[in-house]
Amino acid sequence: MAAHVSSSTRNAALDNLRVVAMFLGLVTHGVLPYTASGLVGFPVRDHTHHLAADACYFAVHDFRMQLFFVLAGFAASALAARRGARELARNRVARVAIPLILAILIVCPALHFVFAHHASLRGAVWDSADVGGWIGPNFHLWFLYYLLMCCVPLLALFALKERFPVRLTHAFDAIVRLILRSRVKVPVAAALTVPLMWDMSTWWIDTPKGWAPELAVLAYYLGFFFVGALLYRHRDALAGVGRRWRLHLAVANLVVLPVMLKLTISGNWVEEVVRGVPPAWLVVWKAVAIFLGGLYTWLMIGGLIGLFQQHFTGTGPRWKYLADASYWCYLAGFPVQAVFQVVFALITLPMVVEFLLVNALTFAVLLTTYELCVRYTWIGLLLNGKRPERKLEVRAEPIVIATRVRVPEAPACRETVHRPEPTRANRYYVLSSSANSA
Repeated sequence: MAAHVSSSTRNAALDNLRVVAMFLGLVTHGVLPYTASGLVGFPVRDHTHHLAADACYFAVHDFRMQLFFVLAGFAASALAARRGARELARNRVARVAIPLILAILIVCPALHFVFAHHASLRGAVWDSADVGGWIGPNFHLWFLYYLLMCCVPLLALFALKERFPVRLTHAFDAIVRLILRSRVKVPVAAALTVPLMWDMSTWWIDTPKGWAPELAVLAYYLGFFFVGALLYRHRDALAGVGRRWRLHLAVANLVVLPVMLKLTISGNWVEEVVRGVPPAWLVVWKAVAIFLGGLYTWLMIGGLIGLFQQHFTGTGPRWKYLADASYWCYLAGFPVQAVFQVVFALITLPMVVEFLLVNALTFAVLLTTYELCVRYTWIGLLLNGKRPERKLEVRAEPIVIATRVRVPEAPACRETVHRPEPTRANRYYVLSSSANSA
């Protein structure tokens, strides 16, 4: 039986992991102009290209969004278990649906404008009609859209849970515990991704571009979402999921990732360009590539959960600040980063230097705008459900202390003129001084 993980530690570790995964979006979007394979279409193209950019992109892309859906399912199940399905529905409308609608009306046209300007600089034409209109492609907002759709079946299950027979519920929980303790759960889960991804346009998970739901993509991410929901229901097994996190991360990055990249990148080129490849051999090639991609995804998810449970369980002010800022950075990060990518595309710099500059400037702009324009405004209230009060600076004022001091009489000189004797009341004077001088 896996060791029990306390509520505070578990939540802190997963919250911190969500923050890091959110900011990894700057990495995936940041390397797109420099990819050399041409398999990932992106409107901004830099003069410098290298296969290292492709490797960096796939290394993050093949686990990041899947991890997001696991964490989202965990959080949604936790909220529904504590406050009920109605509160979960209200929360998702307020925190996901409304920001999504506003972002569609603001962020999508902004990205169109940036890409159209970049196309004009290259002597090309960016026609918004070719990509579905000014709000046609959902760009990075597809995550919120599919997250809303994933919440619908979870809401239905919580609304109907009282009607399920107790024996059926116990049997289902027993099967889930058996799967979570199994040593073959990762390869089995990876094998299940092969039929889901078989008919997709590439050998990795498609990124939805339109508002019509893609059922295969929805089913794929719905699986990760419900894994997260089941992890909350069986929280005692959470530590066991990431127990061998060092081994999982090492195998994923040193063994699976290189082979997966070779098969995926080469296989997509073979399928698109070379038509003389034997069909049976290509089928095996494609199945192995998709399986390795799924294996890498699950190894990274389990490894990162274990890593953060062991080393990143803090709840300090820095983690809290980044957690609050991460939603804004997700929504505004892509257009801000695209602006800097267009600017630096006109400058000749080494790829690594340019990539670091673009990301550093993007990060600085996002955190500055969050602090000045979002955190204490209605936008912060909309995104985070709360609006912290500004801490007013209290200046220390000097304290005036009134003290009665008796001044001794000066001896009278015999040669001087005699002065009248002072009365007792006149022998006391009031002196004022600050607290510091006192």
